[in-house]
Amino acid sequence: MSSTIRIEGRGPVALALRLLLEREGIPAGNILADPIDDALPDWLGSRALALSLGSLQALSRIAPRCAPAAILESPGIAAPIQIVDVTRERTSGGARIEAAGLGVPMLGAVFRYSTLHRLLREAVSTQVAPISSGNVSPSLTVIADGETDPSTAIRKRDFGQVALLAEVEVERDQPGWAYERFTAEGPLALLPLPEARRRALVWCAPEDQCRSRAALDEAAFGQTLERAFGPLLGRLRLRSARHLSPVTRRIGPLRRASDRVAIGNPAQSLHPVAGQGLNLGLRDAVVLARQLGDANHDGRPLPDALDRFVASRQTDREVLVAGTDLLASITRPDLLRPLHGASLSVIDLCTPLRHTIARALMFGLR
Repeated sequence: MSSTIRIEGRGPVALALRLLLEREGIPAGNILADPIDDALPDWLGSRALALSLGSLQALSRIAPRCAPAAILESPGIAAPIQIVDVTRERTSGGARIEAAGLGVPMLGAVFRYSTLHRLLREAVSTQVAPISSGNVSPSLTVIADGETDPSTAIRKRDFGQVALLAEVEVERDQPGWAYERFTAEGPLALLPLPEARRRALVWCAPEDQCRSRAALDEAAFGQTLERAFGPLLGRLRLRSARHLSPVTRRIGPLRRASDRVAIGNPAQSLHPVAGQGLNLGLRDAVVLARQLGDANHDGRPLPDALDRFVASRQTDREVLVAGTDLLASITRPDLLRPLHGASLSVIDLCTPLRHTIARALMFGLR
């Protein structure tokens, strides 16, 4: 296979794919890519991204400062996640996943979008070949950035929710802990950020509720959040602008035509519960780069590489879609609250089950 590959996109998945392709032996001159934006809009640059350990390990091969060891040595890069605490409001059930129990340095880490984008941009800038869209007709176009096109989505689901995104300051922090609280309205997550006592908030609820909360003054918003989350972290203070993001699951085909594939968000957009969307997209990039690199090395035709890519991604994608769908909707109706709390307790008490779920979230399924 000797093909020219066009990458559409300027986000983390597109940048990672470019670097991964070169690492797999695809000549830089065969890769056509968009110019990279130096400046990002505030709403995007401040967005929190939870990367799993598997994603960090994959990125460390192309951007060494994303490696778990580098994050632990330079805490300003990202906030390590050592423990994930999952609970249901007004029930005693819960589950806790700990890195120490799995024998790993961390379960993952939380980056701001701007930081991850900068690290990947710097890695790209060290490459000898210039980035250029060129006038060459590509053998393959990879759509690696943007939203899932509703016209190509073959499966859609509206959860009746919107995600309210913000940063808050907590009175009593627990570094390394990530919290997922399931409420009757939807999941509420507080994720660690690199700064002390700073947390990223992802609060999913019906749109009218989110819009009302976004309009509250800072004091009222903090009090409302405290009532929903509970007293564990003490007083919660708003420390950023609030943004609303739609919550809709769209699954489209990975292969759009004989010479077009989609990865990351253009291929699938998930409910933000468990923060797995970017991790799934990065695994798309890793597998696609590997298949294209192997085909280039072995002299196999491009269609064979793409067939193998699609087949390799089916199990991981389908299981994660089903899992996030279930987590997003299991909070309702209220009659199921005791059952939900009990199921979390079963996961917590059954170590093999808990570790199996944790490793699937960290590394995906094959």
